[in-house]
Amino acid sequence: MLKRVSLLVVLFVMVFTNSAFAYNVQLLPFKDEEHDYSRDPIYSLSTLGIINGYEDRTYRPNNDLSREAFIKLLVMAGQLESDSLVGSVPQDVAKDRWSAAFISVASERKWLDSLLDKNGLLHPTQTITRQEVAMLVGKSLLDLEKEDIRKQWLSTKWKKERDVRSFKDHSAIDTAMQPYIYYAANRGIMEGDSSGFKPDEPLIRKQAAAVIYRLIDKRVSGQKIDFTGYYAIQSFSAINQMNLLSNVIFGWSHLEYSSAGSATLNTGKTVNRIPKGYEEALSAADSAEVTKELMVFYNNSNLKDFLKDKVAQKAFIESLLVVLNDPTYSFTGVSIDFEGLKEAGSAADYVQFLQDLKGQLSTHTLSVAVPPIDYYKGYDLKAIGKLADTVILMAHDYTYDKDKLPSAPLPLVNDAVVTALQFIPKEKLVLGISKQANQWITKDGVTASALNPAIAEVEKRLAMPDVKSTWAIPYYLKKATFTDERGSHELFYEDTQSIAKKIWLAKFYELKGVSLWFMGSYTSSDWEMIGEQTRLTS
Repeated sequence: MLKRVSLLVVLFVMVFTNSAFAYNVQLLPFKDEEHDYSRDPIYSLSTLGIINGYEDRTYRPNNDLSREAFIKLLVMAGQLESDSLVGSVPQDVAKDRWSAAFISVASERKWLDSLLDKNGLLHPTQTITRQEVAMLVGKSLLDLEKEDIRKQWLSTKWKKERDVRSFKDHSAIDTAMQPYIYYAANRGIMEGDSSGFKPDEPLIRKQAAAVIYRLIDKRVSGQKIDFTGYYAIQSFSAINQMNLLSNVIFGWSHLEYSSAGSATLNTGKTVNRIPKGYEEALSAADSAEVTKELMVFYNNSNLKDFLKDKVAQKAFIESLLVVLNDPTYSFTGVSIDFEGLKEAGSAADYVQFLQDLKGQLSTHTLSVAVPPIDYYKGYDLKAIGKLADTVILMAHDYTYDKDKLPSAPLPLVNDAVVTALQFIPKEKLVLGISKQANQWITKDGVTASALNPAIAEVEKRLAMPDVKSTWAIPYYLKKATFTDERGSHELFYEDTQSIAKKIWLAKFYELKGVSLWFMGSYTSSDWEMIGEQTRLTS
């Protein structure tokens, strides 16, 4: 993917104190942020890497925007960017200019025709106007329509829209741009007010962010998506929500590996076991007509040894197949969740194990859970993406006490998704969401390590009158602060609103779906929202 920097915008790097990482994402608010209509659009687009701030951590929302800068935003909003020129560019755009690749995309689609002067020049640094923005947006939207709809609009329908709008300054709007400007207005992306459309008024940076965000949101919000639910610990309360899912992963087993040459599938001990009354859960899944995978979990430090132990692997796979082929359960597949592989040397061993397993699964599907690879180097995403039917990206657990960084800030989730998509087809990638909270308590100037309070307790706390709740941007998480006898508390929470934003992110990238860890932790408000987003209609 094209490196997302320009002469106008520079990526801000958040570096954690005493940390081994420097994440190339915006994790602090802009110093000059404005709490108006543009705040959510600006930070949403910043999360996606479509817009960025300056090196001094300002956004400068009221600065004018150039033609080439807006063209870049529009191309990136449609995920049309390329590493190289895809077509010709106007003569006044050097082929090695930062904006050339974006401009070539727009030029190939004939979006720029109305912007070129009589000599075919674009004047890329010229401040863009409202009518030019609306024209570009209208053309990009019409490109997505069927040919007959496009022809009808350009021949007659745009005139009806013009007459209905009755902009007072209609005569000032460029004649060639009018059909496209009125289409942008028809779709609710750009509209005038009582004084008119103001076609020649310059567009400033925060207005551009609002336009681009509205364009993306109109497309994304109307989409539906598939959900996978993890039916694991304490999930019985959500048994009736299976009709909102396309797949259920039952967290009822784990790898047992304590000595060389010996391993088995353990379904009877620890929290990862087949529970009493399992029949009811399986029956609910069958009634909902969802696929049923058995999750195999392991995170012990000797995992890397198991991945070199062929004898133990053979024994484990044999015991796994016994359960998968047991008609008592009728599992349709297996989900492997082997965690903690930090060394790159484990990557080939893990792939070989998955390959051996895949070769014996017959009709059973294989899904594989993977972490973000900036720290865990033992996961070859490209090879896993080829082997697995589904790859579940566990884009969470970024918690870092030094900076009170919570588990899943949206910019880091986006970064993990963008990285994964370099190796894994979007048709296979599922965004994993973990419903959790991170709580830091400070007393006498000392802050303890983060706690992970139970969801029910968090909900109770948030309802108390002494708690101040805010919407933490750019994290896109609920933030609550309060004080009691234990000290001052700072809590970040994955609530319904933040979950919805992560689903929005998954839909933007057209991922296969979203997974929910674990079903029993999600609230009635969460499920109501999920019901509105699911692709299923049952």
